[in-house]
Amino acid sequence: MLFLQGKNPPLTAAEKQRRYRARRDADPGRRQKYLQKEHDKYRSDIESGKKKRIYNVSEREKRRRRRKWRETYHRLKARKEAQELIITPPDTPQVSPVDPADPQPRISRQQNEGRRRSRKKIKKLKEQIQELQMLLKKQVRKTEKYKKQTQRMKKNNPSPRKKVKKQMRQLPREAIQKTLLFHEALVQDIRNKYTKAQGEKERQIIAKIVTGKVLKKYRLQRFALNSLGFSKKRWNHEKEGRFNFTYDRKRNNRIAAGLIERVRDFYLRDDVSRITTGKKQTITQKKNRKQKRFLSDTMKNLHRKFLAEDKSSISYSLFCLLRPFWVSHPTLSDRDTCMCKMHENLGFLVQKLHQLKVINTVNLDDLVKAITCDTHSIECMYGQCAECKDLSCPVSSQYNPQSQVSYLQWAIVDKEHKNDPNGKTSKITIKKELLGTQEELLEQMNLLLHRFKRHMFNINNQFSHYRALRHGLKAHECLIHVDFSENYLCKYSTEIQAVHFGASHQQATLHTGVLYMHAMPQPMSFCTVSPSRQKGPPAIWQYLSPVLDYLQSAHPEVSTIHFYSDGPCTQYKQRGNFFLFCTELFRRGFAAGTWNFFEASHGKGAPDGVGGALKRRADSLVSKGTDIPDAAELFSALQKTDTTIKLFFVKEEAVEKAVSMMPNNVPPIPSTMRMHQAVTLTHGKLMYRDVSCLCSETQNLKCECFNTKHFVFNQQAAPGTLTDTEVLWQNPDVVGKWCVLKYEGDLYPGIIMDTSETHIQVRCMQKIGVNRFFWPAREDIMWYLFEDIVSLIPPTKPVTGRHMEIEKEVWAKLQKFS
Repeated sequence: MLFLQGKNPPLTAAEKQRRYRARRDADPGRRQKYLQKEHDKYRSDIESGKKKRIYNVSEREKRRRRRKWRETYHRLKARKEAQELIITPPDTPQVSPVDPADPQPRISRQQNEGRRRSRKKIKKLKEQIQELQMLLKKQVRKTEKYKKQTQRMKKNNPSPRKKVKKQMRQLPREAIQKTLLFHEALVQDIRNKYTKAQGEKERQIIAKIVTGKVLKKYRLQRFALNSLGFSKKRWNHEKEGRFNFTYDRKRNNRIAAGLIERVRDFYLRDDVSRITTGKKQTITQKKNRKQKRFLSDTMKNLHRKFLAEDKSSISYSLFCLLRPFWVSHPTLSDRDTCMCKMHENLGFLVQKLHQLKVINTVNLDDLVKAITCDTHSIECMYGQCAECKDLSCPVSSQYNPQSQVSYLQWAIVDKEHKNDPNGKTSKITIKKELLGTQEELLEQMNLLLHRFKRHMFNINNQFSHYRALRHGLKAHECLIHVDFSENYLCKYSTEIQAVHFGASHQQATLHTGVLYMHAMPQPMSFCTVSPSRQKGPPAIWQYLSPVLDYLQSAHPEVSTIHFYSDGPCTQYKQRGNFFLFCTELFRRGFAAGTWNFFEASHGKGAPDGVGGALKRRADSLVSKGTDIPDAAELFSALQKTDTTIKLFFVKEEAVEKAVSMMPNNVPPIPSTMRMHQAVTLTHGKLMYRDVSCLCSETQNLKCECFNTKHFVFNQQAAPGTLTDTEVLWQNPDVVGKWCVLKYEGDLYPGIIMDTSETHIQVRCMQKIGVNRFFWPAREDIMWYLFEDIVSLIPPTKPVTGRHMEIEKEVWAKLQKFS
């Protein structure tokens, strides 16, 4: 209707856009302006990331873009070719005039094109037919092959029943038929089992059953192999009076043997894993029983530690795979009851600060590295370096100094006896919950961390020296690692109630050790059994006496002995042991010796496993009916077993005699508790230092490393010196008592709060005049070396409402130390 009225239909949006683009492109100026605008927009999208260049997109997006570009290019090319044909059409060919004398018709161009297309289609169809014929031929051949295989299988593998029927056509007797039926059924069953076996071990077991001397006797080996489908390699010749029907496959072990040994030795180091001492703490694998060892850190940290020490680039998974089966992670039931107090208390503080996100790690080694120039330098680790002695641990932005927190600490407290009318108290150690601010917590952590540096250096140095000394022994040297095992409680195989619950059981002392020598490929474990309960220096050397006798008789070339032990002040680390050390060795004819101590609470080693093995063996004998009522019977029973541990026995009378002959006036050695190595080269003379020196590995026992000190036992200690209190500060009974310490030349009274192996914690008063002191508003609690403590004193007396003084008589005696 609109068309009849002369009106055109309205334009669509596409038509409007098409006409707009035509008008725009008709004007060169507008066209150029549009292209520049589109170019600027493309650059802006690239810079803002809205569009990405092709090298910044995924592989799938690259393929899509390139495919689109190809299609656009072909369309543009076709459009240009069409435009060129319109603008410049091809020349019209000249038509030659027709010769009337030769009226032969000509083939047109259209006919040639049609024929060409027909030939092309026919050729393509022929190729397709030929290809299909080849596929059909292959399929027919494949079908015939499977058909023939099926026929052969039916012909060559008849059922056992058909085989027997075929063979029994001439002998139809029932007994023979049943025997042959059993034979064929058994052969086929064995053959099927062997063919379907999953592993090499299963195939070897099947082959062992049916390859024996009987078949060989009747020369049926070949017949058996062909019938059962075995290979010839299953039948080996007779070896050592028996048949070995198995063969070992050659495996390509790509792990270097040296690397496996290094990783194994790393796991068995005392600073990586601790050996257990319990007689039941063993693990067995493939009839190989070992004493358990528990890892001291996580596998991730140990892997990093191994990579830092070893040049090989072993992966974490392989490092875990090479862990010995007796080295495992401790569980709650395997908890250690001999943990280091310093490690535990510092660990509580660090865990709390990390929980509050004040610090970013709980690894104590990383914290020490953050406040130390060089962890291998004794000056830095002992707080003597001017650059790092005052450094503190870095904190995060979430540190709030005034925020209240609670944390745990092992502390010594007074426990009152309720039934004691005098109100007597005793010292006990408990895990105590304390309250304080984040500032106080961080300050205490930094204080303990600086003390921990010394502790950490001693641990690492002593373990390094122990390993270097053990692997570098010369022909004239030996290393003896000793320790006391927990006393063995003697018992009967059957006991009456009065014995089991009474005090009738005797105990046997076990002094265990391991002897290392250059001439011995394997170390010798030994144990001295004694009914004596003494564990002081005279008893120690009496227990060592048969060991040294054996050493001198079996290895007379040894002239230098290196001892290693832990450092209890009542046993090895005291004046009596040092006196006997520098006298007994020379009385026996040795030329020199060293006594080295592990850091306190870190002395677990090989001797602990020796004691556990012996006690486990003794309990096994008791469970099988052997009575072990005393130490002598224990020694006799263990000697009758096949133990490889060298056993010695020392009578109680010999120990008592040695104790009675020990001098009473042996002078103390200054700084005994800080000592970790004592060296003797002359009778009665001692050289000692804070840590063991590696010069002993190079036979230089006269070195002066680590501020070596000298002591002579034939000189009496000067009267009035404070060396008599060297062991006193180790006693927990001093906690809560008053003392006087010397700081920067002045004397300060205070109350003892805690003790450690080398330091003592004191809450000090401040000085306001001569013999005038007061308690500060903020408690001044610090750790001091034993050398800084002058003496114990009575409690101070009040002078005014706030000021206090030391008793005048005591103050007068203390003036000579100021």
